[in-house]
Amino acid sequence: MESNTHLPQKRGIVLAIVASALGFFVDLYDIIIASVVRRPSLLAVGIAESDLQSKGVLLLNVQMAGMLVGGFLWGIIGDKRGRLSVLFGSIFLYSTTTFLHAYVQDYETYLLLRFLAGVGLAGELGAAVTLVSEQMSPKWRGMGPAIIGSFGMLGAVAGAYIGGHYSWQFTYQLGGAMGIVLLLLRLGVLESGLYQQLKGQKQVKQGDLWLLLKNRRNAIRYFSIILMGFPVWYVNGVVMTFTPEIAAAMGMKTLPAVSTVFSMFFFGFTMGDFSCGLLSQFLKSRKKAILIYACAFTLFLILYFLFARQSVTLYYVLFLFLGISVGYSIVLITNGAEMFGTNVRALVTTSSLNLLRASVIPQATLFNVLTPSLGAAKSAMLVGVLSLAIAFWAYTNLEETFNKDMNFVEE
Repeated sequence: MESNTHLPQKRGIVLAIVASALGFFVDLYDIIIASVVRRPSLLAVGIAESDLQSKGVLLLNVQMAGMLVGGFLWGIIGDKRGRLSVLFGSIFLYSTTTFLHAYVQDYETYLLLRFLAGVGLAGELGAAVTLVSEQMSPKWRGMGPAIIGSFGMLGAVAGAYIGGHYSWQFTYQLGGAMGIVLLLLRLGVLESGLYQQLKGQKQVKQGDLWLLLKNRRNAIRYFSIILMGFPVWYVNGVVMTFTPEIAAAMGMKTLPAVSTVFSMFFFGFTMGDFSCGLLSQFLKSRKKAILIYACAFTLFLILYFLFARQSVTLYYVLFLFLGISVGYSIVLITNGAEMFGTNVRALVTTSSLNLLRASVIPQATLFNVLTPSLGAAKSAMLVGVLSLAIAFWAYTNLEETFNKDMNFVEE
């Protein structure tokens, strides 16, 4: 029989995975709805039809800028104050500010609230992956984040559905309310044992960004995690968000519904996160799983630009497969957590994830700059090529971390 001393630990791991998965569900819901309800919400606060693309890009960029700030803020807090402090603080901030979105009356206030929501949204997944990875045995460690990522992606599917069928005000109200309710579930989650051990070592620097940047090897590995994730947010921030403009430039007479595009993509992403996690366990390799899925993404992106214009149905199907293929992102974040020591692990996972998300800023901005001269479809294609080139270079700098002992620190 299994020792009774192991049962509380296993229950703690299960609760951490469940609470983190539900938290990431709300996190993705809140991130996605800003894109899904972009048009009706901007029109409601007085933005002219002709300015919807440029104002939409700024709104998205402000959200991502908030995530960029929050990524470092919550990462430092996670290493200095504990993983649980981030799981509680981040969800409270993004839930309350998301709820307030429903009552915004002008564009400037909309931008401010979106920035604050972005700061809050920055902490959720990185802290969850760090906490769960540190609690699980090395043999099965890849499955915890895969479960969190795959279930969390359903939040984006829910956001796309709600945003497409209900008012933009209700969409924001629901997102805020779900987050506040989830705070209660987290009361029983236990702190990471590895972090508890670290707390007593006063001589070890915790949450120090300089530990990542002063060493060339650490810096290259850190930035490679970010760059490898560029294609994920290229699809999200460019191709999906501006589907109406891109599809029109492709010559499609019936334009795809943004809400359906998001639903198909994130339903695929749900399958991709879980299946890539399984594949990394089967292959006993994080890097091989990441490479296989990145190559599949390249193939489906080519097919998208060649054939998506033929029908709305094919357009949706290709987004399903694009979603599956970018499922390597959760394995990538797990790889990042395993590469670095306990004293900077929360900083690495949280900040790299949000720098990865913030990659939408240069990508969406470049798309916006190129569109007047090249058109939306060709601009999106060019940005995609650049994104893939950067990602495959970054892949060469990742390290294999499957079954690696995570009980170490950076000096």
